[in-house]
Amino acid sequence: MSELTPERLSEIRGLGPASDPIDCWTAVQDLLRDREQLLRANAEAAEELATWTGSLAL
Repeated sequence: MSELTPERLSEIRGLGPASDPIDCWTAVQDLLRDREQLLRANAEAAEELATWTGSLAL
């Protein structure tokens, strides 16, 4: 799993109304990909916790 680097986040935060639309579109794609990875990791952690605490029987 690859997370957005602090440098990439700074680049994205620096985008504004005068930015190249392609750069903005790429930033949106990067953010959506990162969001999907975070959601997947959160679901996996929740399942592991539920299994560990016994609230999820496998």
